[in-house]
Amino acid sequence: MPRIPPFDQLPLREGDPQYSAWGLWGEEPEKAALGSLNYLTDEVVREAIKEVQTGERVGLNLPLDLINPPFLGRVGFEHKMINKSPRVINDDIEQIYSDHQTNYNDLQPWTDRNLAGRGVLIDYASWAARQGISVEAFSSHPISINDIEAIAKEQGVTFRPGDVLFLRTGFVAAYKSADESRRKLAAEGKWVGVSQSVEAAAWFWGRQFAALAADNPAFEMIPPVDHSFWLHPIFLSGWGTPIGELFDLESLAKLCEKNKRWTFFFTSSPLNYTGAVASPPNATAIM
Repeated sequence: MPRIPPFDQLPLREGDPQYSAWGLWGEEPEKAALGSLNYLTDEVVREAIKEVQTGERVGLNLPLDLINPPFLGRVGFEHKMINKSPRVINDDIEQIYSDHQTNYNDLQPWTDRNLAGRGVLIDYASWAARQGISVEAFSSHPISINDIEAIAKEQGVTFRPGDVLFLRTGFVAAYKSADESRRKLAAEGKWVGVSQSVEAAAWFWGRQFAALAADNPAFEMIPPVDHSFWLHPIFLSGWGTPIGELFDLESLAKLCEKNKRWTFFFTSSPLNYTGAVASPPNATAIM
């Protein structure tokens, strides 16, 4: 594991994009391409397996056909069944717009090893309700680093290098209960999420997360207050940190609350195909 420099020393090389960490993992193409997933060493994964205590399992993928109308002009999920009569079999064809439903951005060549590690749930939606904070999920409602730290403290969570951070904003819960008019509002592209700032980027860098995920469509708040500053390019191209979007964290949040434990073992096996940009995560949390 290389020495991880402080945020104020980024970028590491003259001429590289601002706040990028290109070169951190060396020049070997496969290792460099893994980016933040390099934090998931065999030792880190072995330690994460200790999170399995009750054996309870929950899938984190939304139904592929839930999001309708599609967001940002994308194409919705399409499924066609092909009857092979007179044989007693059927085939089916699916058209998947991989960024349209539960997905991971920034696949890179990591499907050979997939993703396994300790997941940490930050349940902002439940915390905000207890604090009397009104959250309109289909608006630019900001979630600050101070909020995340307060929730982690309340939940008794201490972050560790190589953690996968899950943020429950309440977006999926709001979407599932929304009528047609509300779902059209959700498609307009104003979403609750992490507020953007240099300080926020520095905080994420300092935690050494292997990957990030949330139940909203972008992890970060959309649109940002400052349209010239986004977290996506820093996380994805700058650090190689995968971003999970539209994860279904509802059942997981209930399990965590029941067990009074907000850490778990997490696995993800994205689709393996050449040139992938995003994929359904095929994600599972095990308590």
